[in-house]
Amino acid sequence: LGGIGLNLKDYPYQPVPNIQQPINFLFIGRLLKEKGIHDFLAAAKLVKEKYPETQFTVLGAIDPHNLGALKQSELDELIASNIIHYPGHVNNVKDWIANSHVFVLPSYREGVPRSTQEAMAIGRAVITTDVPGCRETVQNGVNGFIVAKWNPEALAEKMIYFIEHPEQIEKMGYESYKIAQEKFDAEKVNQRLLNILGL
Repeated sequence: LGGIGLNLKDYPYQPVPNIQQPINFLFIGRLLKEKGIHDFLAAAKLVKEKYPETQFTVLGAIDPHNLGALKQSELDELIASNIIHYPGHVNNVKDWIANSHVFVLPSYREGVPRSTQEAMAIGRAVITTDVPGCRETVQNGVNGFIVAKWNPEALAEKMIYFIEHPEQIEKMGYESYKIAQEKFDAEKVNQRLLNILGL
């Protein structure tokens, strides 16, 4: 069946921000190892060596009880060294998606991630990992890229591709929007479920 879908009216398509300004890569998720936060940060550092103006925004909470979680001291250092922009907990996630250029979720395991569905509905290109759930959201080279998990270098390479080919951000973002309309519309998903159940 795939993801349970979204009410797409809540996540309308929004044009990508001006690609003349520094490209902004967005991560949304709890700051845990299995969500790929460490890989996102390692990739950000690699990209910044070549394109220091690039922006990396992280939305999500630290989980102090999880062994794989990012530590507060690490987070503070990343903010201070200008590797990431960290606004903390926010309630207006879709505004942050709309203000970003590319959505990145380098997770190690997922259902069909809701954050990616939201980013696609709004019309953002996606970089995600070749794991169940994540790979169901991206058609590689069409609306973004699928990379191997645990591979910050591959992640950085695809980020740099978007920086060097900014026209692809809007093109792939629009493909994301079209896929979301087809695959993530809750009304269509519910109808498929009823059909499967024979109701």
